[in-house]
Amino acid sequence: MKRQVVTCAALFAAAMFSGPASAVVSAAEAGKLGKELTEVGAERAGNKDGTIPAYVGKASFSPEMLKITRAQLEDLRVRLVKDIQAMISDAGVVSDILNQGQAIMDAEPAKADKVIAITQQMLSADPQLKAEFDKVLKGRGGKSVDGLIAAVKSRQTKLPALKDDIIAVIQSMKGKQDWMSRLVKAFDIARVLEILAIVDDPKTRVQANDLLIKYTPSYVKGFLQYNVPGKPADPLASMRPLYVITKANLAQYDKVLTDGHKALFKTYPDYKMIVFPSYRNAFFPDEILKATVANATRASLVGTDDVQKAELGFPFPIPKSGAEPIWNHKLKFRGSAVKRYNNQAIVKPDGTYKISKLVEDVKLKYANLKEPAEMRKGGLFAYYLQEVLEPPRVAGQIILVHETAGGEGNSRLAWIYSPGLGRVNRAPDVGFDNPSIGSDGEQFNDQIDVFNGSLERFDWKLLGKREMLIPYNSWMLNSPTFKYKDIIRPGHINQDLARYEMHRVWVVEATLKQGQRHRFGKRRFYLDEDSWAIAAVDCYDNRGQLWKVQEAHLLSIPFIPTVSGIPETIYDLQSKRYFVTTMTNEDAISDFEVKYDDAMFTPASLQRKAKSK
Repeated sequence: MKRQVVTCAALFAAAMFSGPASAVVSAAEAGKLGKELTEVGAERAGNKDGTIPAYVGKASFSPEMLKITRAQLEDLRVRLVKDIQAMISDAGVVSDILNQGQAIMDAEPAKADKVIAITQQMLSADPQLKAEFDKVLKGRGGKSVDGLIAAVKSRQTKLPALKDDIIAVIQSMKGKQDWMSRLVKAFDIARVLEILAIVDDPKTRVQANDLLIKYTPSYVKGFLQYNVPGKPADPLASMRPLYVITKANLAQYDKVLTDGHKALFKTYPDYKMIVFPSYRNAFFPDEILKATVANATRASLVGTDDVQKAELGFPFPIPKSGAEPIWNHKLKFRGSAVKRYNNQAIVKPDGTYKISKLVEDVKLKYANLKEPAEMRKGGLFAYYLQEVLEPPRVAGQIILVHETAGGEGNSRLAWIYSPGLGRVNRAPDVGFDNPSIGSDGEQFNDQIDVFNGSLERFDWKLLGKREMLIPYNSWMLNSPTFKYKDIIRPGHINQDLARYEMHRVWVVEATLKQGQRHRFGKRRFYLDEDSWAIAAVDCYDNRGQLWKVQEAHLLSIPFIPTVSGIPETIYDLQSKRYFVTTMTNEDAISDFEVKYDDAMFTPASLQRKAKSK
C-alpha cells in the first residue's frame, strides 16, 4: 500500500532555454511563510464554511506512524488479508456484530428496514455468489438467502439466530480462490458506507463505531485516524463519507469539479465520487521547510526551465508565474532514493486488461537530504533505472535516464537495452508526447508522474487558487486487501475505493506555443496547495476538445515524509480506454530505505547489467 514512496517525476524531463527571469519574492511577502502561510506557501487557515480545515501537517499522525519502517510495513502487508479473513469468520466476532445489529433494529426499526433493503441489494449483486450461499443454506434445513432476509424483515427471526448459518457460508467460501475479491465486489464499499451513515447518529454512534474499531486490526487504525488538535480522538471520523456525487446531483457541485471530472460523469453513467472530510496532513522534513523559506527570496526561473539558486527545498513557495508551481511539483522532496515495484495496465472499454510489471531504481539528486545540491543550468537532478519484468514480449528491457535541467532543447539523457538487439543504445525520443514504454500510446513521456520533463513547448499561465474536490488520502485504494481486479472496472477504476476531499489548489494553464508541436494543445493543472503535488490535469487536443483526464490519488506518507500520487490514471475520452499505473496492492513494499551510489546509473553499469541477463 505504500510504494508511494517516490513517484516517477525523476523519470523524464528537460529541455531548457533562456528567457526573462521570474520576479523574486519580496522580503515582506516571504515573511508570511511559517506564519499565516505554511513554510511551503499554503494558507494556514481553513475556509469560511469549514469544508477546508486549518493546516495540521505532521501532528495529524501518531508517533508510531512517523517511525514505521519498511520491514514493519512489509509484515503488515502480509498479515492484513489473513487477519481480516480470520476476523470475519470468527464466531465471537459474528455473534457480537449480530447482537449489536439487533440492538439497533430494536431501537430504530425504520432505519433497520433501510439497512435490510441495502443488504438485500448487496446479496443480489452477484447471482452466482448468491446461488453458492443458497447451496450451503439448503444443506442446513432447506434455508435460502431470501428466506432468511424475509424472516428478519418480518421480525420472525432475530439476527443472533443467524450466527451459525452465516459462519457456515463464510467457511464454505474460504477454501475458494479469490473469495475475498468476490465479497468485495458484491458487498461494495459504497453500500457499506451507506449503512454506516444510516446507523450513525447520537443514539447509535458510539455503539456502532466501537464495534467496528473493536475488531479492526490494531495496526490498521494508524492509517485511518488523523489527529486534529483540540478535538477528541475519533478513529472513524475520517471514514464517514459526507456525500456522494452522481450524475443525478452533478449540477450541485459544478463549481468544485474539474472539467475532466465533469466529462467522466457525462461519459460513464455509473461514475461517482464519494466525498469525505478533508485532512490537511501533508508535511515534509524540517530541512526542506527551512530551505524552502530561504528559496523564496533567492531562487528564480529563467524562461520556463532554468531554475537558478534553488537549494534543497521547493524553489517557489510564493509563485509568480505559471511555470513555477510545475517546478515545485518536479523538485518536491520524495526521499533520497527508492526501489519501486510498479504495476500498470491498459484497460479496454469492456474492462479487460493485462498487468505490466516494472522495477524502478530512483536516486534524487535535488531535494536529497544526504547529498544536498543547488540547482544549476544543465545540472543533473535525478537518476532513473527501469527494468520490465512482464509481459514476456518486452521482459528484460532496461532504460536508464539522467534527468537534467536548463539545457538547450530536450537535454534529457537516456539509454536503452533491448534483449532482441542484445546491446545498449542511446534512446533519442524520451520526452514530450512520445509514448511511454508499455502504455500503448495512452501515456506520453511527459505525463509520467502526472507531468515531468521540459516546459519549453508551452506558455504557462497562473490562474490562481480554487477550492476543489481532488483525490486525497487514498489509503483504501492502496490497501493490500484489494486486488487489481477489485480496482480495475470497465470505463474507470472502482470509484467505491477512491476518496475525494475538498482542498485549495493552484490552477495552472499551459497552452501550446505557436510553431511548436505536441499532441496536446492545452493542459490545465490542479496542484494541492499543501504539497505542490499535481492532483489532476485536463488535457485538450489541438482542436480544443477535452481528450484525456489525469488523476493522481494523493497520499500523505508520514514515514518518508512526502505526498505521492498512487495510483495514477489517464482516461482517454476518445478511445474509452484508460491507463492506470503505480498500483501497489499485490507487490512488496517499495524500499524507501535503499542507498545507491551514482556509479550504478552510468551507461557502463547498464551495459554490465544487460550482459548479466
